[in-house]
Amino acid sequence: MAKKTERPKDLKKQRWAAIVAAILAFGMIASVVGGYLGHALGGEGVDLAQQQAELEPEDYIAHYEREIERLEKHLEEHEPSPAVLQELAENYRYLSLFHQLYFDDPETVMELQNNLVSIYTDLVEMEPGNLNHRLELISLYQSQQKEEALIMEEINILKKQLRDDPNPAIHFSLIAVLESGEMEELLQQEVDWLFDYLQEKIEQETANTEEQLYYSVMMGEYQDERDKAESLLEDIMEAEAEDTWIYREAYNYLHYLQNEDLAENDINFD
Repeated sequence: MAKKTERPKDLKKQRWAAIVAAILAFGMIASVVGGYLGHALGGEGVDLAQQQAELEPEDYIAHYEREIERLEKHLEEHEPSPAVLQELAENYRYLSLFHQLYFDDPETVMELQNNLVSIYTDLVEMEPGNLNHRLELISLYQSQQKEEALIMEEINILKKQLRDDPNPAIHFSLIAVLESGEMEELLQQEVDWLFDYLQEKIEQETANTEEQLYYSVMMGEYQDERDKAESLLEDIMEAEAEDTWIYREAYNYLHYLQNEDLAENDINFD
C-alpha cells in the first residue's frame, strides 16, 4: 500500500488539489462565458475583449437568469432530458457563484443551491452511471451540511462505481471533495487506493499522460515525493503539445512545486 505521511490540520490552506476546481471554474466564466456574453449583449462587430472588460457582475447575473427562465420554460413544455437539465444546472451554478462572489445574500445562494440539489438528484436518477452527476450531488450535500448518513450513502455508491470502473479524473475530484470536507479517514483510504492504482499503471508503462499528471500531483501532495513529481511533469510536457490542457496543467503544477520549494528555501529562522 502507499505510504502514509503526516498531514497538516489546515488542509484547505495547504493543498493545491482542493482549490483547483474553483480556479478553473472562475477561469471558465471569465473566458468562455465572458466571450459569449460580449457577443450576446453587444451584437455583431463589437470588440469582444473590450465588451467583456466593461461587463459588470449584474450583467452576468441577468444573463444566467434569462437562461434559467428559458430552460425552465422548455422543461415545462417538453420531456426532461439529461442535456437540458445539465445546462440548467450549469446556469444555476454560475449564478450562485456570482452571488457568492459579489453580493451578500446568503438566502438567495441557499435557494439556488437547493435548486441545484433538485436538478442533480433528477440527473442521478436518469443517468445513475454518470459519475459526474453523483460527484456533484455529494459536493452540494457537503456544502449544505446535509446529514452525514445521506452524504456517506452517495459516497459509498460512487466508491463502488470507481472500484468497478476506475476513472482517475472522477476519483481525483472525489479526493478533493473529501479533503475540503476534512473527512480524514475516508480521504486516506481513497488516496491510497488511487495512488496504488496509478502506480501500477506507471510501473507497467500503460498510463497515459492524463493519468501521469494525476499521479504526479498525488506524489507532490500526498507522498512527499516532489523531485519525482517534477521529473514526471517535465516528461509529460515533452510528450504533450503546448496547446493541450494536460500540458498547461503540468506546467502550472510544476511551477507551483518549484515556487513553493524556493519559498521554503528562503525561510531563515536565525
